[in-house]
Amino acid sequence: MPETFATRAEMREETAEAVCEIAICIAQAIHEIDPQAHRRMNFNAGKAYNRLIAGQRTLAADILYRFGRALMDTDLFPEEERGPE
Repeated sequence: MPETFATRAEMREETAEAVCEIAICIAQAIHEIDPQAHRRMNFNAGKAYNRLIAGQRTLAADILYRFGRALMDTDLFPEEERGPE
């Protein structure tokens, strides 16, 4: 089978995916210590996303968007069930 070279777009996508996965791993470690940290991280990721969009940094904004979406995934960041208060 001949070797194929990744296009520049494929390499950018793979790099973006890796950066997001690294951020998720770090966020999960923080989440184990502070189960509400993912919500604060999501808020800050949203602010950073808006700054990046305003500066027309679309690739960086896309990475922040993916990260923010992942932070709200309850499979990745489960929250403790709260009983009636």
